Amino acid sequence: MKLCRFELLDQPGKVRSGIIYGGKVYETDGQNAIAVHEVDRTKPIAPIGLPPSIRIYDSKNDELMRFQDATPFHTYANPNCLIAPSTYLELPDFSASIEISPYLGIVVAESARGLTPQEAESYILGYTIANMFIARDVEGEERTAGSGPGRSRDVAIAIGPALTTPDELEEAVIDESDGKRFKLEAKARINGVEVMKGDAAALPYTPAKLVSVASESAMIARGDLILAGPIAITETRSRLLEPGDEIQVVVERLGMLATKIST
Repeated sequence: MKLCRFELLDQPGKVRSGIIYGGKVYETDGQNAIAVHEVDRTKPIAPIGLPPSIRIYDSKNDELMRFQDATPFHTYANPNCLIAPSTYLELPDFSASIEISPYLGIVVAESARGLTPQEAESYILGYTIANMFIARDVEGEERTAGSGPGRSRDVAIAIGPALTTPDELEEAVIDESDGKRFKLEAKARINGVEVMKGDAAALPYTPAKLVSVASESAMIARGDLILAGPIAITETRSRLLEPGDEIQVVVERLGMLATKIST
C-alpha cells in the first residue's frame, strides 16, 4: 500500500490520512473507509507526523565507511526541518551554497531495542523518498572546526510523496543475507535536467541492518525516521540551487518527490 497524509483543497487545515490507489485517494480513519477523493483535489503533506528522531546514515562519509565490516555510524537531524511534497522552499540567508542529497527514508513501526537485522524487518512500517537540502559552505566550516554536521543540515528535508509499505517492494528484493536489499533506481532532476542518479541496491547496508544498529545504542520509537543514502549522486560537481529551481527526485516504486525554490 501507499499510505498518505493530505488536506482537501476546499477544506485546508484539516490533516487527513488515506491510501493512494488507481489515481484516487481513499480516506480512512486508520481502520474504516471514509471517502474517496480525486488526487487533483488533494494537497499532499508529509506522509508521517513529526518523528521522535531522525538518524542519518551517510555512505559518502569516507572516514565512517572506510572499513567494509565497520558498524555504520549515524548523525542526527532536526525533526522540525521536515517539509511536505511540492513545498516552495525559501533559501536561507546564512548560506550561499545549497545542494540536494537524496536518501531512502525508513519509518519505524514500533518501539524496540536490541534487534537483529532479521527481527528489524518487521519493525519497518514503510519507505519514502527523502531529499536533504544541505548548506555546503557551512558544512565546510563545521568540518574545519571538528564538529559533526548540524547547522548545515538545518535547511530542510523534504519527504514523500507517500509511505510505501514493505509488501509493495517484494519484487524489488535482490538479496536477504543481512536484511532485504532492494533494487530501486533513483534519479534527481533540476528544471527537467538529470543531475544525479543511483540505486538503493548500491548502499553498503540494508534498511533492516540500519534499524538493527540504531536499536543497539538506544531505543527506537514508533515514527522514527532513518535516512540511508545518498541513493543518487553526481559524478561531477554538484549544482548549487538558485531561486526558481524545480527539483524532482524519482525513485522506482516509491514515486516522485518535488520541491520548488522560491523566487
